[in-house]
Amino acid sequence: MHFFRFFPVAVIAAAMGIVACGDSGSNADIESCKVTSQDPFTIETVQQGITIVTTFELKNGKVVQTMDAGIDIPEQSCEEYRKDNDYGEVTCSGHKLIATSREDFTESRFNSLKQSYTSECNALN
Repeated sequence: MHFFRFFPVAVIAAAMGIVACGDSGSNADIESCKVTSQDPFTIETVQQGITIVTTFELKNGKVVQTMDAGIDIPEQSCEEYRKDNDYGEVTCSGHKLIATSREDFTESRFNSLKQSYTSECNALN
């Protein structure tokens, strides 16, 4: 299960034409990654010069991922997320993309997800 792309900036950058080719889920070209908060769980990544702040929250058993790119998110990026079966609802408005998990998560499973993301982020720095 590849639920919730850890580095969503690749999808946004590719849609804007910043990335010429490559896997949209790739962690290549990550310039920096840091966990900035545990509650709500927040990660800040920089790739291709674009900073994205991604927050993960457990709400009513669903993981809600909110990305703030600081720039308008192209509709193509939203469509890529909507095509992914791991997401139930995906909405975009201005510089924010909000994706909600299709599956239910327990608090324990959500904490495991956070630990995994923290480890992946730390490994990149």
